[in-house]
Amino acid sequence: MYRASASNLYPINNNGNMFLYNDCLWLADQLRRIVQSRESKQGHIRFRDDIAALEAFGKRSYGKEMESQRTIIKDLLDGAQGFVNCTEPPFSQECDLAVSTIVDRLRDTYNRWQSVLSYSALLQSVGSLLSTVIDKIIIDIEDMGDISERESQRLTAYCKQVIALEDMFLPQQSAKSVSSEEKAVPLTAVYVPGWFKFQYLSEILDSSLVDIKFLWTDGGLKLEYDTEEVVELIEALFADSEHRRRAIGEIRRSSGR
Repeated sequence: MYRASASNLYPINNNGNMFLYNDCLWLADQLRRIVQSRESKQGHIRFRDDIAALEAFGKRSYGKEMESQRTIIKDLLDGAQGFVNCTEPPFSQECDLAVSTIVDRLRDTYNRWQSVLSYSALLQSVGSLLSTVIDKIIIDIEDMGDISERESQRLTAYCKQVIALEDMFLPQQSAKSVSSEEKAVPLTAVYVPGWFKFQYLSEILDSSLVDIKFLWTDGGLKLEYDTEEVVELIEALFADSEHRRRAIGEIRRSSGR
């Protein structure tokens, strides 16, 4: 009866799918406790199928909501048209709009789900959506064959707008730690696969050849990028020159290629 009526009741709420997911897990947990209690006193009660059905029903609802949000995010990012001509009107306005809309949407989604999901589930869910965003931005920028200095500056600004979202991933604070002067470290990299790679992309776009070589040899760049990815970004960002060829050669030699 619950599953039959849920399809009519929950969609009324904007967070209906997440409420349904949450409620199904809560009901399944309550049934599990009843089973454990009765098994020890009155023998086995066959609630296990109901528990499994409730959990599966809730997870389907969660999956449907996440897929819907990912589709919206991808459609919004498609408005940037791969960030090609991101400094030239009217394409620049489209890029600006796409990035700002994505950032606003993720913050709004975080705020809406905050009252529904547990904190860990909230970070996992929003982190998955943010991962969709940065994966698309990384691919689009790596696909740009030539990036001018103005475009590089614009792309760096877009990356920083997205990176600012890491304030949503601060660990839950106790009253004592909130009042302390220690700065909390965001847990973004825990919940967002590829987060370090995205941060490095922002640095590459804003760095000189010397800086990029340093990030590769002495930083953690080679942990997130393979050699040819870095080489292709260098070739897109810097005009052909002896300095560029030497930098590429040093990067390839340091990786054993």
